[in-house]
Amino acid sequence: MKKYSRLHYPTVLLFVQYIVVTVVMMILYDAGNRYNPNLGHFVLDQNYLSDLGRSVSFAGVDNPSFIYYSLTLGLVGVGILLFFMQIQNTMTHKGKYLISIAALASAVGYIGIAIYPVNLDIKTHVTFGRLAFFSFFITAVISHILLDKRTYKLANTLFYLLNILLFCYLLLMFFGPSSSQGVWALQIKTISQKTMVYSQILLCLGILHNTAIKTWV
Repeated sequence: MKKYSRLHYPTVLLFVQYIVVTVVMMILYDAGNRYNPNLGHFVLDQNYLSDLGRSVSFAGVDNPSFIYYSLTLGLVGVGILLFFMQIQNTMTHKGKYLISIAALASAVGYIGIAIYPVNLDIKTHVTFGRLAFFSFFITAVISHILLDKRTYKLANTLFYLLNILLFCYLLLMFFGPSSSQGVWALQIKTISQKTMVYSQILLCLGILHNTAIKTWV
């Protein structure tokens, strides 16, 4: 019979736990948003995912549950590293070692976002956020270039979708409107962020399934 590599299931778990934890936190969220600090619930088009990780609410109240978001995001960083390690193991080209370096940078970026809540140090938070997404994009592009496209046809298609989404999101991140420009800008940024993050996880899971290294036992 066949079985997945040892890293497969831990990687899936690390990705899926983020979706589950963030959805639960959205349901329980009561810390308001930028334009309505006293609002008692999460608004999909007015709250960033990082609002779940604020140590103090917009209204100035302590938010001890931020630790759960920090933990779940840090675990995603580990999952990203494991994901690309498995993709790399499907390749023979020497350039595959660049994947490890870029993936490590992305993992550090995600962990950095978790360590520095947006309300405590927004500049560092944003810097790590850009590092996370830009490094992930570079890693995904290199992985796509080196991927054996004949063997992994589905993964090839999913990498196309992933890289297009990442590129569009990076354009919005670097050149899009600031959320301080009004509710309309905040809505664009927050909806785009959630679409990108959850699509990124789901596409990675699809790629992982298609490229999973299997051994006979």
